[in-house]
Amino acid sequence: MAKVVVVGGGTSGFAAAIAAARAGADVTLLEQSSYLGGTMTGGLVPGIVSLRHQPWRDQETLVEMETSHAGDQVVQGIAQEMIDRLIDAGGAYGIPGQATIRVSFDPEIMKVVIDKMCREAGVAVEYHTKVTAVLRENGRVVGVKANFGDEIVADHVIDTTGDGHVAWLAGARYEQGEKGDPTYVQPISMYFLMGGVALDKTIDYACSGREDFSEGYLRKLRKLYEEGKPLTIPGLPRLREVAAQAGDYPGAFGSTTLNPRAHNNILRPIFRNGRVVYDITMHNVDMAYRVDATDNKTLSEAIGSMRDFTLKIGEFYRKYVPGYENAYVLQIADNIGIRETRRVVGAYMLTGEDVLEARSFPDSIGYCGATVDVHNIDGSASTRMTAIRGGRLYQIPYRILVPEAIDGLLVAGRCVSADRVACGSIRQQAGCIVTGQAAGVAAALATDQGVEARHLPIGLLQQALKDQGAQL
Repeated sequence: MAKVVVVGGGTSGFAAAIAAARAGADVTLLEQSSYLGGTMTGGLVPGIVSLRHQPWRDQETLVEMETSHAGDQVVQGIAQEMIDRLIDAGGAYGIPGQATIRVSFDPEIMKVVIDKMCREAGVAVEYHTKVTAVLRENGRVVGVKANFGDEIVADHVIDTTGDGHVAWLAGARYEQGEKGDPTYVQPISMYFLMGGVALDKTIDYACSGREDFSEGYLRKLRKLYEEGKPLTIPGLPRLREVAAQAGDYPGAFGSTTLNPRAHNNILRPIFRNGRVVYDITMHNVDMAYRVDATDNKTLSEAIGSMRDFTLKIGEFYRKYVPGYENAYVLQIADNIGIRETRRVVGAYMLTGEDVLEARSFPDSIGYCGATVDVHNIDGSASTRMTAIRGGRLYQIPYRILVPEAIDGLLVAGRCVSADRVACGSIRQQAGCIVTGQAAGVAAALATDQGVEARHLPIGLLQQALKDQGAQL
């Protein structure tokens, strides 16, 4: 039986582990925290985006992403199974078998669902396990060393750490930032929840004409609220601007040019116990800029600053935003939202042009329909959102999972081989699950066939993925 070790139990890692086990491998999943799911769970990012083609995020499409089934669904397999199980458990909004553009879910139920899916597949999950070195023979990765002592041998190792940590330990070539600057990356977010919210007052304010919302957006916003459905308010830029002029809008770590009007600051009601909860809101705010998140000293400094920023932004809401007069910070995410670090150079590098031109590849392992979502590096301008042209989709080539010169190792998730623009699309949840599932199946099949993963017959991999419900 093939022995596969998956390092990192986040959005791509849990899928890689399940897929490898279902393909017949003996799988060990190593996770440094006490839960699986990464940003989806401990990061409080309660929405899976881009299982369908994701349209340009103007106000009217943004507000109804959690309820819309528009466009073709392009991701199935483990991702859809997970969503169906969440819905059955009262942990996600929607109907079984059909994902919305952005699936709203309960992170706590997600922890339980994906842990059960792993164990039912036969995956050995090991929590509180940090990989500190790789084991190599004749240049090939043959396992990892965990917690500075335990050696775990493997036929194939899959790096789903997000930061390409295992690939870095193995000496793989990677890119980070631009032009040799590892801090030229997207900002970091720390999601948080606020309780005690009277959201009806917030919506009344949004509909008052004092913000730059279109009439179409406001009609949809009011209707969704009256029907008890999920909704999105894309920040309140005029209130942020007023607060900044009074000195009441906080500055963010690493930025001296933060533009309060353009600052990414989205709020949504949460989903719990089978329903939308309007008195608790989730907040996605960019909080730390120009941070090399692979530099632990700088990252630790940024984390402390982000927690402080959260309390200050909570005070802004209480003082300036109608409906938040008696609100409070209810929870701050355990996991921070790192959008960009190492991108491991693979047998092929996916480019922004590949994504935006909706290119196809003979070694496709799945589709992605996510917009290119690249947040401004210093907070001086709005997030750059670019939809795939013509409402189309691009295929994900298997070669971006295969490091260019290191055998015994595959990568999946946001550390795959992609340039900065392409990474802005494929790093999102659906892309991570697709690459994770493909890496897991490839690792199991390559060992079974007695070949290195880079030499695995692509037709064999594609058929195995189809057998697992993937859409190619």
